[in-house]
Amino acid sequence: MSLHGVEKALYDLNVDRRARETFMESPARFADRYRLTGEEAAMLTDRDVRGLASLAANPMLVWGFWLMLAPDGERGAPGYVARLRGETPARPPVPASGDSEGD
Repeated sequence: MSLHGVEKALYDLNVDRRARETFMESPARFADRYRLTGEEAAMLTDRDVRGLASLAANPMLVWGFWLMLAPDGERGAPGYVARLRGETPARPPVPASGDSEGD
């Protein structure tokens, strides 16, 4: 595992708007830019802050990543702390296809 690669990816997401745009379009494509193991790439793409913390990634980089790219409805300290404690799943629920609001 490469803590340096994980932290480089987190740093880029914190400071580079284009990196964040790429991540939002395709998290897997973004992760492919870095020398990461499959497990490390999954932690990024799944927004698994508990896993990133377990790697000893810089907590400020992990926090910044969460603040900018947390799943809808989880952004902020409560969602972050819940994820760190393992109280919510690493993967956000995916809405069923065909669901539409206001019907």
